[in-house]
Amino acid sequence: MEPERSLKLSIWEGVLAILFLNWSTGVMVTGYALALGASPQALALLGALPFLAQLLAPLALFLRGSRKALAVRLNLLSRLLFLPAAFAALLPEGLRVPFLLLFAGLSQLLAAPVGVVWLSWMADLVPEAQRGRYFGFRNALLGLVGTMGNLLGGQVADRLPPPLGYQAVLLLGVAAGLLSVLLLRWQTEPPETPPPPARAALALAWRDRAYRRYLGLVLLWYGAVMVGGPFVVPYFVQVGGFSMTEVGLWTVISATSGLLLGPLWGRLADQKGHGIVLRGASLAAALMPGLWLLGSEGFPWPIWLSALADALAWSGLGTALVNAALAQAPREARNGYLALFWLALGLGGIAGSLLAAKVAGLGLGPSPYHLPILLSLCLRLFAALRLGRL
Repeated sequence: MEPERSLKLSIWEGVLAILFLNWSTGVMVTGYALALGASPQALALLGALPFLAQLLAPLALFLRGSRKALAVRLNLLSRLLFLPAAFAALLPEGLRVPFLLLFAGLSQLLAAPVGVVWLSWMADLVPEAQRGRYFGFRNALLGLVGTMGNLLGGQVADRLPPPLGYQAVLLLGVAAGLLSVLLLRWQTEPPETPPPPARAALALAWRDRAYRRYLGLVLLWYGAVMVGGPFVVPYFVQVGGFSMTEVGLWTVISATSGLLLGPLWGRLADQKGHGIVLRGASLAAALMPGLWLLGSEGFPWPIWLSALADALAWSGLGTALVNAALAQAPREARNGYLALFWLALGLGGIAGSLLAAKVAGLGLGPSPYHLPILLSLCLRLFAALRLGRL
């Protein structure tokens, strides 16, 4: 029955987990922050939190015990810790946004090592020949579920007076996240190859010259993405004239398309390698901000069209970046390679978010969001051309 039973459970676990992750780090928490009066700089910091958390990913190498037990405990604590953030609106006005940032940040910091231990666990559970197809399908399905959740959350937020609607959605997300931990406990964990000491694993990964070059590209890519990333939803709302329901519908269009494209990218990766997926998907992601900039409240169609570009890009890119890291990692030092991958991702995201806040604060352009998104387009294109050489 194994690993098929656990792989199916992992999909259901992911369905619940993605609702918590999407609502606590994505569209809904951004809308909540806007409703609380967040400035562009606060929005940039909020967008940087998931990347800031990844700086703690290497701590996973120093944790001992079952990977399953570690993932269960850390996920449980991090999701409970997000609960106070949903009540930030009850505080005096000047404390609301700092309180939200504090508990959202603590929640993500606590969950940071999970990425390393969970991926190591799943890399042993999923047969290598099926890795592209399985993760391609799983990620595409989770993308669809997450964005259907965004659509539902947007409707709730639009129909209830702000910020009450956002609070209701965030509380529901915490409940879904806690249920996902239960399903995580029911999955099996294959025997693990005894890992080398943490410092030895990190040193082995760092001495790999080709992998260091790859980490530099990961850092560059996520830095480029996050120069404009924190301002996508505010741009849609304040420049494109979208309601939160329409933002949710945009994500549904993207995810539905991604459900079809994700498995195709996965099969291509299994047959031709992850490099070809990185080249095609990163180029689509690089050009996508141009569609946002063409859109406005009176001419929203480029923004709607960008949902298809988003599906084409991210249904393959996120999976390919991780699988390319796994493909380069020797099994005995896999955790060291993964820890450095998440560290590079986090450093890139933080650098991009800091630059985003600076550029938005210049006050140039039709809105605070136009210039960061334009700069993101240019940097993404440069990074995509570099990734295309892999």
